[in-house]
Amino acid sequence: MTSRTTIARLSVACALAFPAMLLAQSKPLITPKDYGKWEQLGAPRLSPRGDWVAVPVTRVSEENELRLRGVSRDTTIVVAYGTGAVFSPDSRWVAYAIGVSPKERERLTKDKKPVHNSFEARNLVTGTTISVSDVSAFAFSPDGRFISMTRYPAEGKKTSEVLLQDLANNVRLTFANVSDQAWADAGALLALTIDTDGGAGNAVQLYDGRSGAMRVLESSNSQYRALAWRPKSTDLAVLRTNIDKAYRDTAHVLLAWTNVGGGEGAALRLDPAVGSTGFPAGTRIADYRRPSWSRDGRVIYFGVRKREPVADAIKKSDEKVSDVEIWHTNDVRLLPQQKSAENNDLRATMLSAWRIGDNKVVQVGTDVNEPSTILEGGRFATEIDRKPYAWGWKFGRDDEDVWVVDLASGERRKVLEKVRHYYGPDPMGTKLAWSDGKDFWAVDLATGKKTNLTAPLTSSKRADFVDHDDDHPNNVAPIINPAGWTKNGDAFLAYDTYDIWRLALDGSGGTKLTDGAKEGVIHRLANFAPFNAPVADRALDLSKTQYVSLRGKKTKQTGFARLSPDGKIQRLVLADTGFGLAAPADSAPVIAFQRQRYDTPPVLRVGTDYATAKTVVETNAQAKDYAWGKVEMFNFNSTIGVPLQALLYYPANYDPSKKYPMIVYTYELLTQGLHNYIVPRESDYYNATVFTQNGYFVLMPDIVFRPREPGLGTQQSVDAAVRSVLARGIVDPARVGHVGHSQGGYEAAFLGTHSKLFATTVVGSGITDMISFAGQLHWQPGSAEFDHWETGQFRMQVAPWEDMKAMIDNSPLAMVDKMPVKAMLLEAGSDDGTVDPRQASLFYNYARRAGKDVVLLMYPGEGHGLQKKENQLDYERRILQWFGHYLKGDPAPAWIANGQTALERRALLDANKDGPVQAGAPAVVRP
Repeated sequence: MTSRTTIARLSVACALAFPAMLLAQSKPLITPKDYGKWEQLGAPRLSPRGDWVAVPVTRVSEENELRLRGVSRDTTIVVAYGTGAVFSPDSRWVAYAIGVSPKERERLTKDKKPVHNSFEARNLVTGTTISVSDVSAFAFSPDGRFISMTRYPAEGKKTSEVLLQDLANNVRLTFANVSDQAWADAGALLALTIDTDGGAGNAVQLYDGRSGAMRVLESSNSQYRALAWRPKSTDLAVLRTNIDKAYRDTAHVLLAWTNVGGGEGAALRLDPAVGSTGFPAGTRIADYRRPSWSRDGRVIYFGVRKREPVADAIKKSDEKVSDVEIWHTNDVRLLPQQKSAENNDLRATMLSAWRIGDNKVVQVGTDVNEPSTILEGGRFATEIDRKPYAWGWKFGRDDEDVWVVDLASGERRKVLEKVRHYYGPDPMGTKLAWSDGKDFWAVDLATGKKTNLTAPLTSSKRADFVDHDDDHPNNVAPIINPAGWTKNGDAFLAYDTYDIWRLALDGSGGTKLTDGAKEGVIHRLANFAPFNAPVADRALDLSKTQYVSLRGKKTKQTGFARLSPDGKIQRLVLADTGFGLAAPADSAPVIAFQRQRYDTPPVLRVGTDYATAKTVVETNAQAKDYAWGKVEMFNFNSTIGVPLQALLYYPANYDPSKKYPMIVYTYELLTQGLHNYIVPRESDYYNATVFTQNGYFVLMPDIVFRPREPGLGTQQSVDAAVRSVLARGIVDPARVGHVGHSQGGYEAAFLGTHSKLFATTVVGSGITDMISFAGQLHWQPGSAEFDHWETGQFRMQVAPWEDMKAMIDNSPLAMVDKMPVKAMLLEAGSDDGTVDPRQASLFYNYARRAGKDVVLLMYPGEGHGLQKKENQLDYERRILQWFGHYLKGDPAPAWIANGQTALERRALLDANKDGPVQAGAPAVVRP
């Protein structure tokens, strides 16, 4: 046992140490003039051999840079304003774009001049650099010997100058009047389409880098468009215009060369004008869809649209025509949505396939508004049909049929009906996968046989693939998005709450590859392929080592592991840190990963293993010189007993002897951001770090909902979280405020009119009236609000008239006259296309009529989020002034106390219309 003397000594020691500890923690606060120093890491890119890494570093000041770091050496090259780094396939070169400084961009924009990037390539062995101005794009040849650089088009021109640099011999070629270009997948073959004034020099040309020879594959007065190489081959396709004055549109001829690198053969031609077996009557080949090849080179896919004869053109009326819009109840897409998508609709095509061997065309797509997909192997294609379920697509219940087309016979048949969760084809192009909201299924396209892949698992309750964390009400249960197919198509990879399952395709069940449920750790396969990559490229090869991301469902720990081909899982790291894994090197066992915590700036580490990885990039060295808060996560139960979690950020230079004001920020689930390093910036007007630097606690509680309770669910969660913090005695109960945006803005409006825990709330672009908004539109995309209302964020489940009580119970406006907060600040953009700004003005007027204190900030020309820097800064500063007055007792600025008249605002704008006063420049004085 510890003696009383020892306890006394410890007490004295602690008492003496405590003030010293506070003194040691007391550092300068971060002020807006300091924000510009703060840095964030962009996505890193490893060289193919893993010996170099390129990572963009962005700063709040916009003085951004690209850092090139040698992994095995202490060599760091900093490129001011560098972006988009790409390594050559042999890792000898790196190329990148170079932008302009913020001041130069501002000057060019003010002078209405274009802002152009320049280009630089750097030899990582010798240090030699190649620089070219005014380059819009660049690409290495697959062998790494050449790089093509595309210059910006001259004013009024559509073609560009292309520079081709021989990196081995330092020789540069120039090609003029280039409209399109593309490297073959192998070697150094560059195809170009040339488009000259008058058309006399129009051609498809081929440059062979190995021989230095330039060939003209075809020339004519027509235009050539949409070059397309067959993957891993030297087969080339292109479209050639075929203008017919009888039509208002432009048709095309499809040209193809096989083994063009060998100089063999003339072009194959698909010309609908001279007749082709199976070509869809009354259609044309359109250039909106670039041609693509089957992997075996036997089929070329292209898009068609209906022809538009001049004779069918709408005749001009003898009288002025009304610009009335006709909105019909049968419109699946509302007229505003159709107008918003007009350009896409005009460029939509129906997919068709040209079988080169027998010169036959098979039509796949039958509706330009429905997506079609070519399956791997070139045997089948699919088309989605949503028309039978028009009512559901209007209101957030998105079912579809799937049709399959046999490209050999042309047979078309429906293989799936009324599917909600469709996951597409396997890498072999012979099966499709989907879920019915409980089980995963697969259908064999050759036989039509459908197999339930998970019945043995779900019926025995060994596995449950439903996403129970998704609380959106719908008539089909949500499914945890699966990993997809294995590389050879022999299995389907799915997830339950914690683990990865390999599902057998014969319906016998599956194998659990991980054991995350035991510790409550979520395991997910890391897929580094682009989301829009072909199915075969996104499929996962379990015969090779795969990386697995880890996340503690409750602890929020993160990390990663390796899944070896023998099925063993090796945990590399799992810690109270935020880890982000980048794509491994192409030809070396090297990984790159970022790690960060709220109180630890991001760093980048690279190595062959986690334990031996080397820190190659660090950020925010200045952070150690400033005060910084901390964040903790805590558990609580909502007022109806639902277990939840919340984040609590402490004020910088926190003094436990004080009671502080607190700002609550909400937007559904936020605790997954526990380890995010939040850079202070004024343009991020709800920035937690800025709030903590200004002496506030910041609370971010998770919110879960039951159907028809978006407001009540918010209060049930948030009130309980606030009371949990107040019970600690660290926050002054009279000085709690709330802020939120969009759905969070609705939450702020609801809490401000229903909860008695808040002194004030700030409503950013929020919904305030349930009844009027339910029938509104998302004006920017032009879509109806009801899907968002019933099955989306508002979770109202039914039409308003089916539960009008729920509409009233969850409406901020319904309680405006009883609003318990002292005052409410509303923000809206006058051109908000997501939440109609009249939601803000409606509440403002009701509150005025009810005698409540409200201020509305209306930003002209702004949308759902503020885009102009001056408006971002203005709003952020007004939020701080608002909370400063209502939570800290600071004197109210004039705009809070008395507002500002239109004439006063105009005078201020007129006085500053020439821009801010530059350092050292005299102020502009006007009479």
